[in-house]
Amino acid sequence: MKNVLLICMFALGLAACSHQHPEEATDHTAHNAPTALALNGQERWQADEATNANIAQLQELMQEHLSQPDTNSLEAVNELGHVLQLGFDEVFKECRMKGPEHDMLHVYLMPMLDDLKAIKQPDLATATAARDRMAERLALYQTYFK
Repeated sequence: MKNVLLICMFALGLAACSHQHPEEATDHTAHNAPTALALNGQERWQADEATNANIAQLQELMQEHLSQPDTNSLEAVNELGHVLQLGFDEVFKECRMKGPEHDMLHVYLMPMLDDLKAIKQPDLATATAARDRMAERLALYQTYFK
């Protein structure tokens, strides 16, 4: 029941902050994009408010999941994958960033998309390993973005 409530709260939160206008849509095609996650010189990359808010919600979902007693059950990990999928959909939908910051955001996000697929797999070892990699990657966000 708690997980269902968490899913509903997350969906409502994302719906409340969804306000992209078609004229503000961002082109997500690759164009000489970097391939390795790095700082902007010695500074963190500037992310937009929507991205910061959506990543914070993904981080909260992961922390909530990891605090549950059944955190390593296949059902719980697969459910996390489905909830995280909604969150990643919002990150991409609301992304208005452009230029090098946008490119680096995609370098940060892309490895998690493979893990997102793996989290939803029927094999517990595969799903939990992907979940753990994603938790580590989510924790890195504030290292590279502000």
